[in-house]
Amino acid sequence: MIKYLLLILIIIIIININKIKSFEEISIEISIKEEEENGTIIVDLRSYIKSEYILNNSNGYIIKFVRPCLNFYIDKENLFKIRSFKIDREKLCPYDKYCYLNCDLYIEKEEIKLIKLKINIEDINDHKPKFKKKYYSYEFDENILIGYRLQLEQAEDKDLSEKNSIKNYYLNLFNITYFPFKLNYDKKNHLLELILIKNLEKNKKYLFELIVNDGENEEDKCLIEINILQNQQYNNNLPPIFDFNLYKFNIFNLNKTFIGKVHAKNDFYINLNNNNKQIYYRIIPLIENSNLFQINETTGEIYLNDKQQINLFDKFYEIFIEAFYLNYLSSLTTVQIYFNLTSQFNNNNNNNHYHNDDKQENFIQILIPKLFQKIDNKIFIKENISVPITILQLFISSSSSFYSLDMITSINIDKNYFYLKKLDQQLFELILLKTFDYELIQNIYLDFILNKQNLTKKSIEIIIENINDCQPFFNQTNYFFHIQENNQIPFLIYTFQAFDYDYLNQFIYQIQTSGLIYLFILFFLTNIFKSNII
Repeated sequence: MIKYLLLILIIIIIININKIKSFEEISIEISIKEEEENGTIIVDLRSYIKSEYILNNSNGYIIKFVRPCLNFYIDKENLFKIRSFKIDREKLCPYDKYCYLNCDLYIEKEEIKLIKLKINIEDINDHKPKFKKKYYSYEFDENILIGYRLQLEQAEDKDLSEKNSIKNYYLNLFNITYFPFKLNYDKKNHLLELILIKNLEKNKKYLFELIVNDGENEEDKCLIEINILQNQQYNNNLPPIFDFNLYKFNIFNLNKTFIGKVHAKNDFYINLNNNNKQIYYRIIPLIENSNLFQINETTGEIYLNDKQQINLFDKFYEIFIEAFYLNYLSSLTTVQIYFNLTSQFNNNNNNNHYHNDDKQENFIQILIPKLFQKIDNKIFIKENISVPITILQLFISSSSSFYSLDMITSINIDKNYFYLKKLDQQLFELILLKTFDYELIQNIYLDFILNKQNLTKKSIEIIIENINDCQPFFNQTNYFFHIQENNQIPFLIYTFQAFDYDYLNQFIYQIQTSGLIYLFILFFLTNIFKSNII
């Protein structure tokens, strides 16, 4: 009787469940071109919903955006049609090679459908590339060696997509019969160069056009003049020289726009007549970070142009900066800009402030790779991880150029566990050389002390995560049971319990028999992690 009542109850539950509104999620990805007219239909949702009832009758349906989607709206006369306002891709995604918008809608009647709409805004060629200047002038010494490279200023194109951005550069030599240069455009490394391939002729002048093209006959031109000077091997024959080939700036306060400063100088021993010449700076424009940064052309100071477009998730930006004389040669340097990658920078004590001036106080900042960070100021490392591996970086600043940096551990362990490697004057990385065993050490505290006299200290905790690296075992290896015949089955024979130093309790018990396979059943009690054999 009880069995029949249970069966009836199950049938009633199933019937009522079927009456409950069902929920379905549908993902739709479409592409539309920018600059389409207001009211353009971008999608008809009925094309993506498999329901004949919806196709034939749209009355009674509720269709709404889950949250406002400013560039799109629902047609009032036909709720299944989504229309768009006119979109300028360059305003919506001014720094991105790809531009996507995500909008979520729901459709409700007897059933509920969540529509996840992903819209790709396609770039059209509505901007032509442009040079900053229409005329460039350079002076060469006749003794410059073959193979020398002159870096040219590139044009800028607001269209960032691969299809519509700058495709190539070429020269119009007019009627020049002897031209000792070759134009080289390295798009991958963002370099545009004139390479000297033949000997120069003294007292010669070359006048030609540099033309840029974006693939659809959209082009711009500038005029370049090169004058060859005689016997000027000690005058103007080398570009300005940067102090460093690579600059690294770490930024911890996004409220300040100043990032750092690069510096180039004249070579005193060679450029004897250049010592008083003004050096100018400019940023080589890249698609990936176009217009994110700006530089003072005379001081070399770099500033953040638009902090709203900065990606703060474990990323650094790399830019190329050119130093040049107003009418002559130039050189390049690389700048890497690291922003506030993770929230651990907010954990500064009152004595640790960042200043972009010459009176910086002593402070220490810790950068934790995202792989090891779950909570601020804690590093999570699995036991027996592959080593060596970098587990953190330290950025330090000291009011003195002579400083000391010490590391102290909370427990007495072998110093060979860690190696504090100095990368430059301000940047260190901590490398783990030996693995931890969770069964021996669960956590350890590290204190980094800058200048013991001033006692600037930063602490961090390393938490060792347990993994299943220990073999489970029974308290004995052999069991013998005596069973009387004609017992009422099923009956309990014995309760087994395994042990594991990992304490993860991820046991899976199996029974292997030889002969009477179906006489025994292994029953796993998950709540107490034991196994019964019956």
